[in-house]
Amino acid sequence: MDRRFVLPLALAATLLSSLTAPPADACTRLVYLGANDDVITARSMDWKNDVATNLWIFPRGMARSGQAGPNSVSWTSKYGSVIATGYDISTTDGMNEAGLVANVLWLVESEYPAYDGRGPGLSIAAWAQYALDNYGSVKEAVDALRRQPFTVVRQGARRGPADHAAPVAVRRQR
Repeated sequence: MDRRFVLPLALAATLLSSLTAPPADACTRLVYLGANDDVITARSMDWKNDVATNLWIFPRGMARSGQAGPNSVSWTSKYGSVIATGYDISTTDGMNEAGLVANVLWLVESEYPAYDGRGPGLSIAAWAQYALDNYGSVKEAVDALRRQPFTVVRQGARRGPADHAAPVAVRRQR
């Protein structure tokens, strides 16, 4: 092949492949584990639509409900927090005053147990806020949540971040 055409052909192939590649409809997290136990995380909000993120500051002492029906978990926040919302109905990211961070990622394959309303329930949309309100460290959160004090309830048949968010990350910032 004539070398004069290699670069233009490569550029054309790259452009064509970028136009035909399917868009990502999920969030991505990256974690860097550095020296001295430094942990740096980053995440994307690769969602097909704008999730209308707003930032909120919540003080400690707020009365809360798990928004899962008559037998919802209820609590009073022990910690204040700064959070980002998704559609102003769920906490997608946040940090409490003790330094605990919670992030929610969307995973379409997530499955949740059926909720019959008999035990305490917590809407998936409130999961991250529950963690930020109640725990000051990763250890405290893991120890308490390991006992499964409630059922995480998927709300309705909507197919979006509040329905399929996987409660996968709770960490403490230094």
